[in-house]
Amino acid sequence: MSSQRNARLPLAASLFVVALAASAGTALADSDAATSTDTTTANYTFQTLDYPGASGTVIWGLNDFGELGGEYHRPGFPPHAMIYRNGNFESLDPNGLFGDRFSAAGTPSDIGTLIADYADTSGRMHGVVMQWGQVETVDFAGHLNANVDGINIFGGIAGVYWDADGVYHGVVRNWGRDTPFDFAGAYDTYPLGINNAGEIVGYWNTARHAQWHGFYRSPDGQLSQIDVPNAGPFGTVTISINDVGQIVGYYADNANHYHSFILRHGRFQFLDVPGAVQTFANSINNFGVIAGDYYDASGKQHGFIARPSR
Repeated sequence: MSSQRNARLPLAASLFVVALAASAGTALADSDAATSTDTTTANYTFQTLDYPGASGTVIWGLNDFGELGGEYHRPGFPPHAMIYRNGNFESLDPNGLFGDRFSAAGTPSDIGTLIADYADTSGRMHGVVMQWGQVETVDFAGHLNANVDGINIFGGIAGVYWDADGVYHGVVRNWGRDTPFDFAGAYDTYPLGINNAGEIVGYWNTARHAQWHGFYRSPDGQLSQIDVPNAGPFGTVTISINDVGQIVGYYADNANHYHSFILRHGRFQFLDVPGAVQTFANSINNFGVIAGDYYDASGKQHGFIARPSR
């Protein structure tokens, strides 16, 4: 890992310079214009990826080196964390921590940091950060359950905690300090992605099973709402933001069919895997490459990568 890590650092640093120049105000402008009806269909080429022998594959995130994190499904077992790098899938179970309980991996950072969430033997959820052979369990003090949903190259974490009431609350961790946050008037607030500038996206609702709304949180803590025009009763989920302020997520139409979107410069573009019944975009990297999952007509879940067509 050390040689890979050293090769990553110059690129990661250069990407962050681009992020500072391009994202200052870009994503917030997107959020402010998120009720625009200016929409188009995105032009991408698609690649399906399936974990060998799995009954289902979900890709939750990808970095700028094409490394992926996610989960695979086996009949009779909970989902299990996996990564994809150098053209190969690998099951993820550091020091036997996950076992056969639920686990899922998120977006790998560009300096080799892996994140995951897992259930312990009592069913409580914990986050995990893995870097250079070290494994750190992440919990938020005073709360029963924790998830780590995103991490940037500076170690900034977007996470969520919940207690016996099952209500989700957002939290951002910077330099070891936790800052809880909730969208005003929200029942649940669930952050899902963070970029290197500290911008966060996620979803919120006003009651359990109520319509979901996407949100954008600026580095200084300002929150704004994101909704796909003409989304159905399910609403909108924003799940990933890259360093130039491009946001991806998904929504359900009035027939309860799920579609994905890219939001950039206040403009929505829609994304569906050809032939898919449902499409979920879960991550976008700094080159505009998107990863996620989709369901085919038989109901099987597959991972996918979508690359912008030239």
